[in-house]
Amino acid sequence: MAALTITILGASPAAPNPGGACSSYLLRQGESSVLVDCGPGSAGRIPLHVPVNGLSAVTISHLHPDHYLDLVQLYYMLRFGEPRPAELPRRVSLFVPPEGRDFFRRFGQFIAAKPAMLEDMFEICEYAAGPTFDIGGLAVTFHPVQHYIPSHALRARGQDGATFVFSSDVAPCPELVEAAREADLFLCESALFDPAQDEPDPTRRGHMSAGEAGSAATDAGVRRLLITHCRSGAGYDERHLSAARGAFSGPVDLAREGDTYTV
Repeated sequence: MAALTITILGASPAAPNPGGACSSYLLRQGESSVLVDCGPGSAGRIPLHVPVNGLSAVTISHLHPDHYLDLVQLYYMLRFGEPRPAELPRRVSLFVPPEGRDFFRRFGQFIAAKPAMLEDMFEICEYAAGPTFDIGGLAVTFHPVQHYIPSHALRARGQDGATFVFSSDVAPCPELVEAAREADLFLCESALFDPAQDEPDPTRRGHMSAGEAGSAATDAGVRRLLITHCRSGAGYDERHLSAARGAFSGPVDLAREGDTYTV
């Protein structure tokens, strides 16, 4: 059986790293390919790895633009690119947070005076916390986590039993630890160098540092930790790695755009 893999399309924070793209990840097993978030700069990288018209589904963790804005570019790639194979549904399934359908209809009205614009190419499905969804043959659950707006971690179990968890944008919270429990690969955001960069009230925070990501990985008992959504480059990378490794004794790496990791 083919291994479950994750390819990093974009690993930048909201202010992109030089030459980088914002959050976007390609989760694959066999012929299945699920796009997890679609941040600015990421859509043009999809065909470097899989045919765009063969995408199984897209999931969006939360409705901040650095996690969804390239859905517009993906829409045009699907609309004017090669037709979808006959064995696939005409539209790509797009899994969005609760109230996401209305959000994207307002978005379509704003950018094109067409509320159902995205629905030409996407079958919009609002997910809920709790149920398990079959998304591209993967067993996927969504877990509410603490952020400035509603945000959901994604937990996916492959056909080979491997478990992948993406934190979404999140502050330290027990819900994240439960979502990541015993994951084989935990992809965790680390937008901060220091918790003091966030809101002073812990209940109003929305991001975490690499050290806090390491602590969450330890508490959850994950096997491997991959840091993402962070500033990168000279002087930054080692700082993130050192902080994460100080809190987590397992393997730690920084998500590198263009690289593929086996879950």
